[in-house]
Amino acid sequence: MNKRKVIIDTDPGIDDALAIIAALKHPDLEVLGLTSVAGNKGIQFTTDNAARVLTYFDSGVKVYRGATNDYLSLKAGAGERADEAGFVHGATGLGSVDLPINSDMYADQNAIDFILETIQANPGEVDIIALGPVTNLALCVKKDLETMKQVRSIHSMGGGVHRGNRSPVAEFNYWFDPTAVDLVFTELGPHVPIWMIGLDVTHQGIIDMNDLTFMKMAGGELGAMLYEMMQFYVNTYWHQNGYMGAVIHDLMAMIGYIYPDMYSEIYHANLRCVSDSELAKGQCIVDLHDQFKWEKNAYVPMKADIAFYKEQTMAILFGEEAAEDYKKRVKSLG
Repeated sequence: MNKRKVIIDTDPGIDDALAIIAALKHPDLEVLGLTSVAGNKGIQFTTDNAARVLTYFDSGVKVYRGATNDYLSLKAGAGERADEAGFVHGATGLGSVDLPINSDMYADQNAIDFILETIQANPGEVDIIALGPVTNLALCVKKDLETMKQVRSIHSMGGGVHRGNRSPVAEFNYWFDPTAVDLVFTELGPHVPIWMIGLDVTHQGIIDMNDLTFMKMAGGELGAMLYEMMQFYVNTYWHQNGYMGAVIHDLMAMIGYIYPDMYSEIYHANLRCVSDSELAKGQCIVDLHDQFKWEKNAYVPMKADIAFYKEQTMAILFGEEAAEDYKKRVKSLG
């Protein structure tokens, strides 16, 4: 069986890290490279954190440094995004975990050229999993739309139809660079299947304290490391949402890419993203029911099989035996 060729566009971030790990461990995926983008943290943090995850797995995959700010800021000649304090993902972006970096993980080529050249070399074969702001993809579309039309699919974690997290109406990734979102979906979406994996579906998949404890107890060294990494994230969700656990948005996007049958209530719709209003910045306007007959440019799942999601997460991260053990223990809890 031929492996699926994947580029992961990412801004690690704790949830990005788990998604990357799942992709690196899945036997049917060939991860061609990681491309970093400013988002959860500034570009140096996100590039370094991608390199840390790659170093941990000694994978041979490299990280390609990408956009340092949002699309409009870059076009205006602004410098790098000012880094935030890290109240969601911790000071470095990976919670309290301090993973080493092998400098060999850094590629010399920039993210935009890597994406375009990789697609040109593999037309119709490359899927892009976008786990952060889609600034790199917007820059690629503007530089060479015809090459980007040869992408097999794009799976973007971001946005939401009925909810937000950065504001009442906006999810963080799409809020950070709404111009890039609108550009990618409007110019590329009619030609390439683009999936928006938004908060409506990701918030159905809370990884609770039983799940995290299983990771720690049954997942060996990797499970213990992920449990430690997740503690900062869990604390954030406790104070912000009242959850006893956390939503690992990007992990769900990755598992859903690998197993698309996990999703249901999938709409082929027109999606636009608000960029010209401070109050509604990053809000997704999605015509789910084709009321206005606008050109369709997005696939939007609204439901997911959460039991399947969790079982496959355990299987990919820790093996089939661990997944069977997990299912038995969940069943015993009723």
